[in-house]
Amino acid sequence: MIDGHIHYADSLEAERLRYIIEAYGFKRRSASVHSKRAERYRWKRMLSHSSGKAACRYTYSEGWTEGYFSLSSGRMAEALPSEIDRLMTMGCDGIKMLEGKPNVRKEYPIPDFDDEIWEEYWDVLEKRQIPVYMHVNDPEEFWDESKVSEYARKAGWFYDETYVNNEDQYRQMQEVLKRHPRLRILFPHFFFLSKDLGRLAAIFDRYPNVHTDVTPGIELYYNLSDQEEEAKAFFAKYQDRICFGTDIGARSLIYEEPIPLSIEESRSRLELTTRFLEEKGDYILSPDGYYFTEGKERLMHGLGLTPEILKKIYHDNFLKFIS
Repeated sequence: MIDGHIHYADSLEAERLRYIIEAYGFKRRSASVHSKRAERYRWKRMLSHSSGKAACRYTYSEGWTEGYFSLSSGRMAEALPSEIDRLMTMGCDGIKMLEGKPNVRKEYPIPDFDDEIWEEYWDVLEKRQIPVYMHVNDPEEFWDESKVSEYARKAGWFYDETYVNNEDQYRQMQEVLKRHPRLRILFPHFFFLSKDLGRLAAIFDRYPNVHTDVTPGIELYYNLSDQEEEAKAFFAKYQDRICFGTDIGARSLIYEEPIPLSIEESRSRLELTTRFLEEKGDYILSPDGYYFTEGKERLMHGLGLTPEILKKIYHDNFLKFIS
């Protein structure tokens, strides 16, 4: 099993992450770390198994050189492609972009992704086939005060009309893909289209290098469960394009005072994802006080995926994407 979507920072404590890795038998994992720290994490191999097994891991830079988005348009257009060279020289295996998260777009003066400023950057990524994880958008509930969770609200993820909306960003990324159809890009969290699998399927059909992953939010699993047959058909058809991920470490990083990684919350994330993919038929998902902390018991309709499909999602697809 390869967890292709974790976040790492000093506050999480490497020993706790190693415990999770070994307890669940992860063969490899892909860590998103801030670009300033990526080199240190990669070469010190802080996250290697204590047993010495499966030391291989992948590092995605998360974050840019400070001040890039305050540059003039001309200088920014020149600087963005140079950041690719800096990160690859550092030893990163790919780039994690958080620029598509609405609160990040509001905090920094980030140009629209189909703006000419980005053109050379996308062109370089496409030509060199550098893998990119790009967080674009957020659950639609984050714009609805009656539905947004308390956790999301505390994290600053309740949005009003002053934030970029999902449709604007879908339009921008569709234009980017039209210009650069060979981009090797993965949109995590089912591209926040788990309620509209037909729309995601259309993107997959048109752009063969686009991938996604099953990393929670929990709403992703609610949405897939509510359309069980459509979800099973989607996983069967696109079984080569879906990767595994948990977002372990993400919650610890949003607090004003960094806190250590919660082993219990990490276990909760893993069990949420694997149970839904593996269990056939109905089961009850109950709040556990760790990851699933809000809401009531919910009837879930597990997908019961075949061992062949699970192997691709858990292992093979990430290696193909990164290669």
